[in-house]
Amino acid sequence: MSLTRRQLLVAGGAVGTAALAGCLGGSGGDSYQLEDGRSDAALDKPAANAPLPENPGDHTYALMGSASAPKITYFGNWKCPACKLFSTDDQRALGLSQIVTDYVEPGDLSLEFRGLSYGSDGSPFLGEDAPRAARAGLAIWHLDPEHYWPYHEYVYANQPPEEEVWATTENLAILAEEAGVGPIDDLKTALEDGEYEDDVKATTDAAGKAGVSGTPSLVIDGQVYSPFEPEKTRNALDALVNGGN
Repeated sequence: MSLTRRQLLVAGGAVGTAALAGCLGGSGGDSYQLEDGRSDAALDKPAANAPLPENPGDHTYALMGSASAPKITYFGNWKCPACKLFSTDDQRALGLSQIVTDYVEPGDLSLEFRGLSYGSDGSPFLGEDAPRAARAGLAIWHLDPEHYWPYHEYVYANQPPEEEVWATTENLAILAEEAGVGPIDDLKTALEDGEYEDDVKATTDAAGKAGVSGTPSLVIDGQVYSPFEPEKTRNALDALVNGGN
């Protein structure tokens, strides 16, 4: 059974912000075929060009910024429209690119992305294809880290409808190739072989321990914040930069 955004996802409790409402779990059905007309404008944004840690391969999950800087963790879902807004809506008071510009690029903070795609009962969160999307992200991080963040932003900018089963191996390969990722054949093999499934499931456990109950969520100094509560979240980011609460 698919999960809705207001059902218990990992640790219990309702989703904390109205901005997260209405993001329904995808249903089954035929695979969605990508349509033409995708935009590559997101590839020019700060988040797509975020600095990488010195040794990306040392990190299981995608990381931007210096590994020696205090780390915040972004729990998102590749099919979540609210996560798309976090990446793409430049009118919001606090978006991902603003965090990159204000905190990551100066070297004050690093940011890790964790793809949350299972609920606490083991059911896929936001559709049967959500775990495959999360595995694709991890595969790209390990195969071609230089193009991970461009891919991350490109997918969110061109995110198909949430209710569709769009994160197929073929569609993910198309999106990756358009974002400059290579080698694509290795990505397809990783997806077909189920690589990184354990790491995807470990994210559900990590989210539960952190108290995350929906996406997008930022874990800052051990506390969960919504980027759609910008003043509260900025205060937490600033406190972490200045040595913690």
